[in-house]
Amino acid sequence: MFILVGILSFALAGLVRWWMMRTYTKWSAVPNQVGASGESVARHILDSNGLQHVRLEVSKGKLSDHYIPSQDLMRLSTEVNNSPSVASLAVAAHEVGHAMQDAQNYGPLKAKAVMMPLAAAASQLGMLMVIGAGVLGITALLNIGMLLLAGGVLMQLLTLPIEFDASKRALNEIKRLNLVQDAEYDGAKQMLTAAALTYVAQAASSVAIGALMVMSVFRRPMR
Repeated sequence: MFILVGILSFALAGLVRWWMMRTYTKWSAVPNQVGASGESVARHILDSNGLQHVRLEVSKGKLSDHYIPSQDLMRLSTEVNNSPSVASLAVAAHEVGHAMQDAQNYGPLKAKAVMMPLAAAASQLGMLMVIGAGVLGITALLNIGMLLLAGGVLMQLLTLPIEFDASKRALNEIKRLNLVQDAEYDGAKQMLTAAALTYVAQAASSVAIGALMVMSVFRRPMR
């Protein structure tokens, strides 16, 4: 059973990532109607929502775009920042969606900001404890480790509504501000759906890793 869960989870994660990159590549080659770079789109939507205080920077790496609530800072990857494509428009608008969540005190985003550091530490400790349980054969250690790992997976699941909500906000804004035509809107929607689903893939990967670790541990005698 654990092997099946692991295989299916990794397969799902790989499929979603493949679709994400395929969608991004497709719409990166299509210019948006307003000829605006990701940076221009982000600035326009931010300013239209009274978020002039949010700063924009360029980050290294492909699709490394992110928003940092504690710093009122949005970073766009070089390609998204500079390219006037439908994909860049969609990605930039998605990150603005997070800034809008922050400005409106969106509950799940606030909870994530508080819980993420704790969940990351718990996941690392939990993994060590599960491995230790496998080596030492101690059931109690395994149980505690699995609880800590479960906390990390729950954190991944909390991210899902945040990302889908940011994509929904992005689509509303690009339509409200007439940044896309109908065909481009469909492309932006595909791009935003694919981007949000990458977090589903990450959650699936976490489940797969946990399942495989448990399988490995349960094959050893416990006491």
